Amino acid sequence: MAAMDRSTGWSNLASGLLLVLTCGLFPGALALAQTSLTVSLDSPDPFTPANGMVRIEAVVVADEPVERVAFYVDSVVVGELTEPPYHLEIDVGDENREHRFQVVAYGASGATGSGLVTTPKIRVDEELSITLQQLYVTVTRQGQPVLGLKRDDFAVIDRNTRQKLVTFTRGDIPFTALVLLDSSVSMEGKKLKAALGGAKAFFDGMRALDEGKLLVFSDRILHSTPFTTIPDVLTAGLDRIRATGGTALNDHLYLALKQLEARQGRRVVILLSDGVDSHSVLPMTEVLNNARRSQALIYWLQLPYRRGALIDGGRQLPKMASAWRSSDDYQRQFALLRRTVEESGGRIQLLASVDEIGNAFEGILTELREQYALGFYPENPNHDGNWRRLKVRLRPSGVDIRCREGYLDF
Repeated sequence: MAAMDRSTGWSNLASGLLLVLTCGLFPGALALAQTSLTVSLDSPDPFTPANGMVRIEAVVVADEPVERVAFYVDSVVVGELTEPPYHLEIDVGDENREHRFQVVAYGASGATGSGLVTTPKIRVDEELSITLQQLYVTVTRQGQPVLGLKRDDFAVIDRNTRQKLVTFTRGDIPFTALVLLDSSVSMEGKKLKAALGGAKAFFDGMRALDEGKLLVFSDRILHSTPFTTIPDVLTAGLDRIRATGGTALNDHLYLALKQLEARQGRRVVILLSDGVDSHSVLPMTEVLNNARRSQALIYWLQLPYRRGALIDGGRQLPKMASAWRSSDDYQRQFALLRRTVEESGGRIQLLASVDEIGNAFEGILTELREQYALGFYPENPNHDGNWRRLKVRLRPSGVDIRCREGYLDF
């Protein structure tokens, strides 16, 4: 019994000494065990997808001084605060994904507390994408440009609702232009030489930020350059081009619009042709739909099919037929080409002779320098893919306005 009492006594003594030593050497140990430090997040909402600028609001409750509070987004430190209020704003980007928001508070004793919120991504059937609509507007009075207009002078009407203009630019705006030259057999001789000369003058007139491409076609591609800002690249090898074959205008206008899709900013097609298509696989309805999607401006420098062949101011063709198309089909395709150009916000310029080609290219270049660029996000989009017509109104009276007539509501 005595031995057991002695052993128990030494054990109790050792435990007591250990407790004393622990409390003496580590005075915060007991306090650490008793400290209460909690963190909760009032924002963001765990049930709402997070994108763009997000406000993170943390509430820290502690029984001791808080030295710092660290903010994490998707496991990456995005900021620290040393005093309340513990609020922070961070841009998480526009990617549709889950985000993990965590806040960790550090107390003076070394104690920590954390709060965590995970926000969901947008469900696929709920995701919406609203595209900025850009209108390039030409304003003239009696054929002369009207310059110096301001944002408030313009009103864009979409389904009887005036749209808020979020961008407005005046004057010289960089462009990407694809010059599309018809080099079928009907263009041989003086016509082709004048056409190539006009294209060269246009490219030589481009500025440093403008970009161009040349595509010469008949029933196939005869010559093509890359998109570039260097005029010498765009005009190299023009002396080797010869007029040959039939005309696949629809196919190559469609191709031009598709090639422009990957380019940024203002996109332009300049077509030089009589407009008579004899070899295309695609109907002009396909080209019209593609033009609506691309939002490119289309300019058509219209040459007569043959001397005296244009009637009604160039709006109709004379009666013609071929193994490919009836006379009525030629008229339908021709009328749809005109509609495609006019709807794009470009224009048709009827050329009485090849001598007018150079001035016509120069006129387009000048017009592009004088356009206004209006940008807006459509209010209440339906996302049904239908064509929505627009109206642009101006405060000055007695002016003519030309721009794209609408957009596809995707």
